[in-house]
Amino acid sequence: MKSRPAADLLWMPFTAHQDNIDFPPAVISKGEGIYLYGTDGKQYIDATGSWWVSSLGHCNPQINAAVKRQLDRLEHVMMAGFISEPTLELTEILGSLLPEPLSKIFYSDDGSTAVEVAMKIAIQYHSIRGSERCAFVSLGDGYHGDTLGAMSVGAIPSFHGLFHKRFKEQYFADSPYCFRCPVKQESQSTCDAQCMDSLERILKEHGARIAACVFEPMVQGAAGMRVYPAKVLNRIVDLCKRYDVLTIADEVATGLGRTGEMFACGHAKIVPDMMCLAKGLTGGYLPIAVTAVSGEIYEEFKGGYRSNRILNHGHTFTGNPLASSAAVAALNQLIEKKLPHSAESTIKYFSEQLSSLNNDEHISGIRHLGFIGAFELVKDRGTKEKFPPELRLSFKLAQKALSKGLIIRPLGDTVYYMPPFNVTTQEIDTILSLTKEALRETLGEVMR
Repeated sequence: MKSRPAADLLWMPFTAHQDNIDFPPAVISKGEGIYLYGTDGKQYIDATGSWWVSSLGHCNPQINAAVKRQLDRLEHVMMAGFISEPTLELTEILGSLLPEPLSKIFYSDDGSTAVEVAMKIAIQYHSIRGSERCAFVSLGDGYHGDTLGAMSVGAIPSFHGLFHKRFKEQYFADSPYCFRCPVKQESQSTCDAQCMDSLERILKEHGARIAACVFEPMVQGAAGMRVYPAKVLNRIVDLCKRYDVLTIADEVATGLGRTGEMFACGHAKIVPDMMCLAKGLTGGYLPIAVTAVSGEIYEEFKGGYRSNRILNHGHTFTGNPLASSAAVAALNQLIEKKLPHSAESTIKYFSEQLSSLNNDEHISGIRHLGFIGAFELVKDRGTKEKFPPELRLSFKLAQKALSKGLIIRPLGDTVYYMPPFNVTTQEIDTILSLTKEALRETLGEVMR
């Protein structure tokens, strides 16, 4: 058999072919805490949480031990007539954390599938009740995953445009993008969530067709970590209740403490009809996802085997024991350490130091919530003019930072951070210091 190098066989996600050639991926051999180590011995600070999953640090001792114990007992059992002990334990823990009336938990594999499950439940729920509602509304520039159903409610053109034309496009309200407010409000403090006038118009015209509204509460992640006020979230939920539209909170990235509350919906003191969780659920160890559903919705699905009330949906690795054991260990740490509230002083320090970046003439739109922080690169702070896209400034900044041992992965013109709960103030200082250094050098090179 002819041997072919792995690098020639790999199709890397979200990566241009030429970039993969010009900037080959660093090969990582181990991790510890906030650090990753390459096979060449180089140390990197993982400031992004490896796509937002590493909430308790790499190679976490408690999660390591839990997975090792489970590995000697049971690797998998189908969740059809059977269930493992770790999955039962995980369900009980989630039941203690989830706000009422979210009282039913459906397991799947990742964030995209958690959203797909919620969308299928919404359509079937209305069908059982005699309604043909099958459309969805979501927020502009939102991201809810890369499966077809989840993409249909996403609205980032480079990710979703091609597939909307060929599959399905839903309804989209304005993005609550405070830095570039769609309704030109001058200040968050004086606005009254007028950006959601767009949602009200959609619901007035099409509400009778819409099964549910899908949204990322408090922070639109892939759009550029766009943090928005709780009053916007309150208005979304109020409007949906008025038009009998179900609410699906995509907390895949924001849930389990990332925003300073256990669930981002807690900032607005609202409980959606359905909530999707994944990413940090296992601390980044193994894929597992949750669609939590209100008891009121589940009531409609109670029926016999010949009824139309069965949710005919499942995944081979639903409720996998190894993933469940990792999730149990991760959630127990959140509970025992009283996270995220016990980290309030570090969160405050993170926000203060992030705000200090405001002194740079090419940094603007600084925003933060919990352990999520971001800023935008601008050519002119006064006008918020962007740098020409062909300059690829944020990409070049990320490459420069990587050469200094800092991992950041920009979202368009936005540079973001999502460190783990156990990040230290000294590590925060190092992250921001390396960012400033890398930015100075990058600007010096591209603006000669």
